[in-house]
Amino acid sequence: MNQHIFQQTAKYWNDWACQSVKLVKDFLENNPTEDEPRLRSYYILLSYAFELMLKSRLVAVTNITEDKLIKTYGHNINKILQKLKDLNELGKIGIKVLPKEVRPHIYEIETTNNETFYIYDFTNIRYYPKKHKDSWDTAKTVRDTTNIMLSISNKIRALK
Repeated sequence: MNQHIFQQTAKYWNDWACQSVKLVKDFLENNPTEDEPRLRSYYILLSYAFELMLKSRLVAVTNITEDKLIKTYGHNINKILQKLKDLNELGKIGIKVLPKEVRPHIYEIETTNNETFYIYDFTNIRYYPKKHKDSWDTAKTVRDTTNIMLSISNKIRALK
C-alpha cells in the first residue's frame, strides 16, 4: 500500500476501534449476560480494538510503513506500548505504566486515572480455550473495560 494512503487510513483506526468498543458496551447494557463464551468473544473484540487504538497512535507519531508495522509489532501489545513509552506517548493517551502480565497472556493495564482493565493477548485468546474462568469475566467488568477504553480512545482522538 502507498505510504500516504496507509498514513491516511491509519488515522481512522482509532475511530473504528471505538465503534467496536461501543458495540460491546451498548449490547451489554441492553442484554446483560454471564455466558462465558460470549464474554470471551467480547474480550477478543476488545483486545483487537485496543491494539488498533495503539497502532493508530504509533502510526500518527512515527513514519512507520505498513510492512514494518506488521513485521515489527504484529499483535504484540507490549511491544507497541513499549514503543509508545519510548516516544513519551503513554501518559498522553491515558496509560500510566507498561502492562503487567497477571496470568499467561493476560495483561493488566493501569490508566492515569488509576483505573485498571485487562487485555488478553490477541493472538493467544483466539487459538486456545481458557482452562479456567477468570475473576473479571462478568458483564459488569466488560462494561467497565469498555468505559476505560473509550476514555483512551478519546484521548487519542484529541491528539490528532
